[in-house]
Amino acid sequence: MKQTLKIFLMGILVQLSYTGLTAQSIADSTLQKIGGERAFYETLGKIYPAEHSVTVTEATIAGVKSYWFNEGLTGQKHIIIYLHGGVYALGSINSYRAMISHLSKSINLPIVYIEYSRAPENPYPAATNESLKVYRELRNKYPGYKISVIGDSAGGGLAIQLVYNSIESKLPAPNALALISPWVDLKTQNNSYITRQSVDPILSKKMLHDHALLYNPTHNKAADPSELKFRTFPPVLLLVGTDEVLNDDSKNFYNYIKPVQKQARLKEFPGQKHVWLVSDINSKASVEAMDDIKGFITSK
Repeated sequence: MKQTLKIFLMGILVQLSYTGLTAQSIADSTLQKIGGERAFYETLGKIYPAEHSVTVTEATIAGVKSYWFNEGLTGQKHIIIYLHGGVYALGSINSYRAMISHLSKSINLPIVYIEYSRAPENPYPAATNESLKVYRELRNKYPGYKISVIGDSAGGGLAIQLVYNSIESKLPAPNALALISPWVDLKTQNNSYITRQSVDPILSKKMLHDHALLYNPTHNKAADPSELKFRTFPPVLLLVGTDEVLNDDSKNFYNYIKPVQKQARLKEFPGQKHVWLVSDINSKASVEAMDDIKGFITSK
C-alpha cells in the first residue's frame, strides 16, 4: 500500500513539474510576439460587416466556448461545425464573426464555431480534444442529424484530425468536409512552400514552421494531419488559391484521399491568396467558393 501511494505521489510531482516546465519554456518574447499577431488577426474581422440577418449566440458545449450562427435553423437537421485558422495560435470569434455570418446565410444552415484553446499556451492535443468533445456532444444532443465540418488553414488540419479521432472513438464520421486553404503538412516540406512564396504575401515557410513547433513542441507525428492514415473518409471538398504556399497541401492530401473517398474534390482558384474569403466576401472568387461549399455540403 505504501509503495503504491509513493508511486502515485511521485507521478503527481512529475506531472506538476512537467506542467511548470512547459509554462516556463514559453519565452516572454514569444508570448509578446504572439500577442501582437493576435491583435492584428482580430482586425481582419473588421474588413467588412457581418451579415445582419444572421443571429450569433454564445454557448458552452461540452465545456468548450462556442458560438451558434443561426441556431434557429437547427430544425433542418443539418449542423455545420466551423474550425478556424490562425496557425493554431491566432483567431477568435472577433476575427471570424463576419465571414461565418455570410457563410451561414449562403448555406442556410446553422454553424457552430468552436473557440478552441490556442498554442503555445495550450499545445497539441488541446484543440483536437476540444473539437472532438464538441462533436461528440452535438452527436449526442442531435441524434439523426447530419453534421458537416468547414475548416480554413489550421482549422482544415483540425477538421482532418476530427475525422480521424471520431473514427478512433467509434463515433460516426462527419457527413462532409469543406476545407479552405487547409494547412495539412506540419513538417512544411511541400514544394509550394518555396515555389509559391513569391506570390504569397500572407504566409511563409518560416512562419509556418515556427508555429508548428509552438503547437507541437514534442514533434508528435499524431499532431500532423499529413501523417494520419485513413481507410475510410467522408466526402471532402478542398478549395485552394494558386497564389499561396499551402497550394500543395491541398493537392497532396487530395491525391492521398481520392482512392479512399471517390467523392473527394479539389478546386483551385486562380490568383487567389490564402483564405481569400477573409479579405473580400463579395468578390467573385469568394461568392463562387461559398456556392461550391453550399452545393457540396447540402448534397451529402
